[in-house]
Order: sequence, then structure tokens, then C-alpha cells
Amino acid sequence: MLASCGDDLRDDLLQLDAARGAAIDVNTDGCGPRVGIGAGAMIDDRLAVTAAHVVAGAETIEVEDTDGHRTTADVVSFDPDLDLAVLRTVDHVGAPIAVRRRQAGADESGVVALPRREVGEPYDVELVPLRILRTVTIRTTDIYLEDPVERAGFEIEATVDRGDSGSMVVLAGGAVGIVWARSNQRDAHAWAVDLPADLADPAVRHDLADSATPTADVGACTR
Repeated sequence: MLASCGDDLRDDLLQLDAARGAAIDVNTDGCGPRVGIGAGAMIDDRLAVTAAHVVAGAETIEVEDTDGHRTTADVVSFDPDLDLAVLRTVDHVGAPIAVRRRQAGADESGVVALPRREVGEPYDVELVPLRILRTVTIRTTDIYLEDPVERAGFEIEATVDRGDSGSMVVLAGGAVGIVWARSNQRDAHAWAVDLPADLADPAVRHDLADSATPTADVGACTR
């Protein structure tokens, strides 16, 4: 596996461990019989990021780490245009990964922490090697398919599936973005959005994790 992860991460066992330790499973309830699932990652002691469409309309949110620890969470930031949400967990789960201040660049190599779910088995992740193909301005719509939006992000060469939304992209130096969608035109290609730059600021993360910070409106369920 290490030989496949590119020069940036080949000798960085700590970074690979960090990618695995930060990965969480996200389950939501509140949109009728449909249960929302997605992935996310811890970026502070009680702060995680995931895709906004995973938690849209949620009444309850539960997250689980690779050690089988579970806790509930609420949403403190919800951006349907960027398709990114920040969760505040009630208890500690996982181990936070550093957020890199520098955005992803073309030809960088790293890993994406993809969820692996088996009925009756603990949550696990697979660290899938990836390559950044290009940085792009993604022209799409908000998560409700209503308004045109632009998202700063990048295209990756990696195989992702349904339910992998919110999986963290990790390069040398830390987390840089989350998987938004797989390509519907090219196999083993997917799109990711940049993490907001302010999430690299410890003071911003502290404010979001503060118990006095109000929860965010998670909008309506997506279609």
C-alpha cells in the first residue's frame, strides 16, 4: 500500500495513521424511511466535516469511528452551495487530523479514506491511493438542484462509490478536501471540494466546537 501512495506519503506512516484515525461513519435519520449515510473526518477534538447533503433535513445524527466508538452530533455549519457541513460531536470519537492551509495542487498524490461497511461488523476504512488530476472551479447546482453555484475543488483519480460522500482527501501535510461526487463520465474519477481555509485556524475550530455555538439550520431533505 505504501508504495502506491505517491512520494508525498510513501514514508509518512504517521500521516496514513492520521487519515485512518480521523475517519468516521455518519448516519442520519429524519427524512422518512430513507436513512442517510456518508463519511466524514474529525478535524478537532469534537469537530468533524462531512458533505452537507448527507445531513440535510436530519433530525438525529450518529457518528462512529474505526474503534467502534459512537456518539451523537449536531450541525454547527451547513453550506448547501459548497456541499459541506461541520458537525460537533457530543463525546470524543476518533483522532483529529490536521487541516492543511495550502490547497491541493495538480499531480500531488495521497489517499482518500473510504468507508467500508459490513452488516454486523465494526466500521472500517480503506485508504485508497489517489492522484490530483487538476484543480477546478466546479460549476454545478446547490444540493437541492435549484440554484447554479461554483465550488472550488479538484478532480481525483480514485474509485469511489455511493455512500462515500464526505470522505476525506489527505495529502502530505494534512486534510485538504472532501469527496463530493464520483464522475459519471469517467471510471475511477471523482470530484472533491476544498476545505474552507478558515478551518485550518485553531481559533475558528474552537469557536465552532464551543458549546455556546448555536446549531445550524440543516434545511430540508434532499430528493
